[in-house]
Amino acid sequence: IACYMLSSRALGPLTQLSGLLTRYQQARVTLESVNHMMTLPQERQEEERPLKRQSLQGAIEFRQLDFHYPDQQQAALQNINLVVRPGEKIGIIGRSGSGKSSLAKLIVGLYQPDAGSLLVDGVDVRQLDVSDLRHNIGYVPQDIQLFSGTLRDNLTVGARYVEDELVLQASELAGVHEFVRLHPKGYELQVGERGQNLSGGQRQNVALARALLLDPQILLFDEPTSAMDNTGEERLKQRLAAVIGSKTLLLVTHRASMLSLVDRLIIVDRGQIIADGPKGSVMEALKKGQISVS
Repeated sequence: IACYMLSSRALGPLTQLSGLLTRYQQARVTLESVNHMMTLPQERQEEERPLKRQSLQGAIEFRQLDFHYPDQQQAALQNINLVVRPGEKIGIIGRSGSGKSSLAKLIVGLYQPDAGSLLVDGVDVRQLDVSDLRHNIGYVPQDIQLFSGTLRDNLTVGARYVEDELVLQASELAGVHEFVRLHPKGYELQVGERGQNLSGGQRQNVALARALLLDPQILLFDEPTSAMDNTGEERLKQRLAAVIGSKTLLLVTHRASMLSLVDRLIIVDRGQIIADGPKGSVMEALKKGQISVS
């Protein structure tokens, strides 16, 4: 027993040292990540004076636009010409990798075109203040980013000033309130790292609530219901139909049922728009084989 106690005392400092080294490595990696992030180029340079547009009408125009992702030789989009009038409801369909999501990312300013131009309300997006642009666009990406923290924090990220009433309105529209109202912690529910405590459909509900929170004029949804079941999707459609009104809606989807929200349909294939017109006409031409999708 005495030998055991002696060996335990001798190993104690070594155990503490091992834990200290582990914490040191974690701190070093974290510091390197922060330093790398701080050296990344800024979206808006100090010498630039972008145009301030606190409210947008929702007109979008692509003019002979080409776009490549960094370090990619093949163009993601080629010679895109597209006019979206304020208040139009447009569905965008096409095979995976055809360029649908690239259109959305350009509109919110995540990337800049290589050639041609992208106009919002008649002004090149590179002239607009990126914060004003995104304030006016409700964007739901395919890859939803949630962070460790409460559900409320994830809903109001970037808009901490929003009153609870608006948070509840957006949550009810997006379907968040359906699963939150039954949880004892409510909006203080911890979502976990990357939202691991929520299902895929619930994460999409949260992303939709974020997009609707500030009542933006432009709604840009990229596969917003891909992880939802049919019942959840149908409820969401009914709620959205009641609020989209005069808003501009661009809906990227693989689900034909979601197209009931749109009046105009665009088909994208290999980075090009191969069909654009009234939804019924385009769907009929597609069924008859008059539109060839590779």
